[in-house]
Formats: sequence, C-alpha cells, structure tokens
Amino acid sequence: MQISHLALHNFRCYRQIDLDLPPGVSIFVGPNASGKTSLLEAVLVLATSKSPRTTRDRELVYWTASWGSISGQFRGMDTSSPSIRIVLRGAVSGDEQDLPSVLNGAKHIEVNGVRCDSVTELVGQAPAVLFSPDDLQLVKAGPAVRRRFLNTALAQLMPRYLDDLLRYRRALRQRNELLKQMQAGRAMGSDLAPWTSQLVETGSRISGDRQNFIAALGEDAGQLHTTLSDHSEQLTLQYDSVLAGIDDPDEKAEVFREELERSHEQELHRGITVIGPHRDEMAVAIDGYAARQFASQGQQRTAALSLKLAEAQVMQKRRGEPPILLLDDCLSELDAARAAKMVELAGQFEQILITSAGSSSVLRESNYGAWYEITDGRIRPQ
Repeated sequence: MQISHLALHNFRCYRQIDLDLPPGVSIFVGPNASGKTSLLEAVLVLATSKSPRTTRDRELVYWTASWGSISGQFRGMDTSSPSIRIVLRGAVSGDEQDLPSVLNGAKHIEVNGVRCDSVTELVGQAPAVLFSPDDLQLVKAGPAVRRRFLNTALAQLMPRYLDDLLRYRRALRQRNELLKQMQAGRAMGSDLAPWTSQLVETGSRISGDRQNFIAALGEDAGQLHTTLSDHSEQLTLQYDSVLAGIDDPDEKAEVFREELERSHEQELHRGITVIGPHRDEMAVAIDGYAARQFASQGQQRTAALSLKLAEAQVMQKRRGEPPILLLDDCLSELDAARAAKMVELAGQFEQILITSAGSSSVLRESNYGAWYEITDGRIRPQ
C-alpha cells in the first residue's frame, strides 16, 4: 500500500498542504515542533480514524480554526486505490455556515466519496504502521498499552475483530453497570444473562485472534530483535489470559463461561467483570526476563522497534501487501550499528515515511529516498 497524495487543511500546524509522495523512502527533516510528527499522524488517522497522540479529535484542528480536514489518495497492489477524507470539528466555535455541509457532527469520514456510517468501513482500507519514541511504552508501561497495540494491529487486519471489540466493550459496560445495580439490590442475576452471552461470544473470538496474532508476531519479532541486537539477545512474547492455550473456538467459549461463573461472587463484591480479554496481557521478555522490569532503556527501545517491524511484517503476510511504514525519529536513540540495521530492515517495505530532527548520517549514507525540509508548517523538497 502507498499514499500518493496527502492534503491537509487546518490540521495541527498546517494551514494548507498538498503533497505528492513517491514510492520508496521519503525523509522529512526539520527542527523539533516543526510539524514532522503531525505529518505521520495525519497518515495514521486516515488509516485508523484515531490519533496516536490524543483522544480528542478537536486537538487535531489548527487552534484558530473551526474545522480541519485530512485527505489521502492511496494505491494498492491490486486494483484498490481508496480515496479517504476525514473532516474534523475544531475547538473554536464558528458560524455554522462556515462549516462544511458534510460535517453534521464531530467527525465526518468518507471512502471513495461515500460517507462511512461506522469506523469499521474505514479501518483496513489503507493499512499503516507507525513507530514513534512514545512506543517505548509498549515495553515499559502496563498491560493496557499492549492491549491497545493488539487492538490497533488486529483491527487493520480483520474487520470482524473491530466489530467484535466494539460489541464486547458495549456488553462489558452494560454488565458492569448491572453488577453495580445488583450490589444495591436494584437488579437480578437473570438480567446479566444476555450481556454475559454477548461477552462470551465476542470475547472468545477476540482471545482466539489475539492468541494467533501474538504467536505470529513473536516469531517475527524474535528474529528481528536478534538481528538488531547483533545476535546477542533473544526476544519472546507470551499471551497471558485465562483463555490462553485453547485452540478450539467452542472450547474457548465454554471455558470463558465457566470462568465467569466461577468468579461471580468476586464480581458481586467488586461490582465489575474481573476476567476476560479486557484483562489480557502480552508479556515481553528478553533472554527469559521480563523486559518491563529488567531490560535497559536501549534493550526496551530495540524490543519496541522489533514489535513494530514485526507488526508490519505480519500484516504484509496476511494481507498480501505491505502496509505504509511510518518511522518518527526512530534512529536518534539508537547507536550507529543498530540504526543502520534498522534502515536495512525497513527497506523491505514499498513505502516508508521517515522523520528526523537532523540530517542523520545513517540516512545520508543509505543513499536513497526523497528528502524534504519542514519549517513553520511548510514542506519543501531538498
């Protein structure tokens, strides 16, 4: 997958940008706070509808504007060439007449000129994988960050996964609310039954998808980490869940239901659902030790890079074409040897967008790619 044209209007620091992008490597150089990260963020929003930097869409709009938009023209290996446009309402209250007619809410999404009624119609159309300095949290932070990583990756791979995830979250909210009401004597156990059934149905599928993905991811990430560490370290992943290790879908659903029944007294005491995919963990280890507690900062960064490159590789294998690879200042914290290997490994993808705060010697010596300079919200070819 490639993005051939990107247009931004009132997005972050960009008032108006129309940028043609070539296949292969494009390198964007500029000082900090010049808009480099925002450029990659825009591509990921087109791919997933969400920003990796904020949950508030209004923050994506230029601070004095009442609305902004992102548009991208993509080109796939087959006949698919999706055109995606997202229009966002800003934090500034403007005259309603100034807003685009399509924007009758906080966000408008369209694919090939047709409005999307659900985000499931967008995700997967133009897959992209981003690595940024914040992705160090993939290894350092708690399980919620790794669950979010799994959800984002699997949603781009499997439309059904995103649908299951949305239904699971709705069932979980309703079930937790009923458990609180049962604590207060305002609901009965029978009220839980339909939400428990939906939780089991969707949760067992989510667990199966995660289990298979982590197995594939672990194989590729292990090989990548070995290469990046010059064969000095071994990275392994483990799926930690009450449903781990069960391959048969029907058996997984039955075990989930049994575990919910077994934990019912604890649920009533705490007023929440205590087991399920919302409590899953993807454990990351280096040489058998938990990377979160025992790895150095450099080891954790290499592990995070390996996970992101492996995500892109698994996506390429399953979809039959590589995603767009977005590398946000990923070389600055690596030594020269690991940075060179990173650039070499990334070269397998059809299109890579790289940002750098300075003229990286590793990138210059690679002798490939189109170079651009970013200053004050403007992009100029070098």
